[in-house]
Amino acid sequence: MNQVLKWAFLLCVASLVLNGLLYWGTGNQEVLINVYCAAGLVVLSTIGFLSARKKR
Repeated sequence: MNQVLKWAFLLCVASLVLNGLLYWGTGNQEVLINVYCAAGLVVLSTIGFLSARKKR
C-alpha cells in the first residue's frame, strides 16, 4: 500500500509542477483551475501517505 501511495503522490506532484509551468507560460485561467486541483490532490495524497505511515 505504501508503494501505491508513493507513486500517486509523485504523479500528483508532477502534475502540479507541469500545470504550474503551463500556467506560467500561458496565463490561461483554465490552467489555473488545474493547478488548484493538482494542489488539492497533493494535499490529500500527503494526508493519506502520512496516515498510512502512522498505522505501521
